[in-house]
Amino acid sequence: MKNYVALALAAPALVAAQQSLWGQCGGIGWTGATSCSGSGIVCSTLNPYYAQCLSGTAATTTRTTTTSTTTQTTTPVTTSATTTPRTTTTTSTTTLSTTTRTTTAITPTGTGLDALIKAKGKKYVGFCADPGTLSNTQNQNIIKAEGGQVTPENSMKWESIEPSQNNYNWGNADSLVNFAQTNGKMIRGHTFVWYSQLPQWVSNINNKATLTSVIQSHVNTVMTRYKGKIYAWDVANEVFNDDGSRRSSVFSNVFGDWTFLDVAFNAARAADPNAKLCLNDYNLDYSSAKLTNFVQLVKDLKNRGVPVDCVGTQSHLIVGNSAIPSYKNTLDSLATTNTEVQITELDIRTSSSPSSSQISQQSTDYKNVVCGCMKTSACAGITIWGVSDKDSWIPSVFSGQGYALLWDANFNKKSAYTGFVSGINC
Repeated sequence: MKNYVALALAAPALVAAQQSLWGQCGGIGWTGATSCSGSGIVCSTLNPYYAQCLSGTAATTTRTTTTSTTTQTTTPVTTSATTTPRTTTTTSTTTLSTTTRTTTAITPTGTGLDALIKAKGKKYVGFCADPGTLSNTQNQNIIKAEGGQVTPENSMKWESIEPSQNNYNWGNADSLVNFAQTNGKMIRGHTFVWYSQLPQWVSNINNKATLTSVIQSHVNTVMTRYKGKIYAWDVANEVFNDDGSRRSSVFSNVFGDWTFLDVAFNAARAADPNAKLCLNDYNLDYSSAKLTNFVQLVKDLKNRGVPVDCVGTQSHLIVGNSAIPSYKNTLDSLATTNTEVQITELDIRTSSSPSSSQISQQSTDYKNVVCGCMKTSACAGITIWGVSDKDSWIPSVFSGQGYALLWDANFNKKSAYTGFVSGINC
């Protein structure tokens, strides 16, 4: 919107390979490469669940092993509310041996929301952005300070990047990728197969073999250019109608079934085996039929060997909606796909001139959504769909509505920001 599962036979090759700059190289549950390629690139542990190849140096620490006599001491134990005495047994004295352990120096990629969520075991807080967004210094400063990931709002969509067949406009996408790499941010790629913002030459295709070739060529060309630089891709976007039926598009109409997804995901895996491949959709939070059918589709795709690694729920929400208090239920349902779950386009809109009660409710709603992610182990991170209300897409689409983001139109933090932080700490 403005809009691994690799074969078992391939696993040894992945483990033996080296990750490039920004690639994942470790963490709980990680089965891929654990070393990094390139001069000065080291595997840095950001939290127990995520290590990333970053520019840096290794620091050496020395640990001494000792034996000792036994003594008892009483020390106070402090909790948030009380202080109580505790008797402990400690040992010291004779040194037996000294061992040296090398650890990697860690530099967080954000000092605000991203650092907070990483400290709690998640992978990122991110923002959508494009060169237009980044031309504003205030937007840049917020992303640098608060974010650990960026998603292109429009610059990687098909009409933007390949407006005519085999003629690519790389400028805006390259600019975003360069910004992310320069500032140590992860990138989510967005998006390949989507019914909207599609060039007319693609929409005019009516032959399955031709469309198959075109999908494969487009995915391969774009992903190869940014191979090793992009953490995850929205390979397909918004493939369902709100009633849970398959959305009409040139892809679904020409193929006549869901196998256009097989083509796109398999092409993506071939182009960049280390990128996570996502199926992304909206209104999964509101429609039980849509959510149910979305989950079943992902399971069906995986059962026939299609490499879907992650699912995305956009989460364009409305302040006070009754679905928000049970938002974690949506994430739990998505987690049954046994994929990584990502909140991909979060905003919570209300009146463009909200009342004090709406502002208060928005803070509560942000807390509930973020807390839902924090309490769902499969939920990896959250992308906010915009930086400030100044540039939000919502007023141009929903008349009289807006005020949806964490910073207002003057780049001041709102109570929604406080709600977001409360959600991380829930």
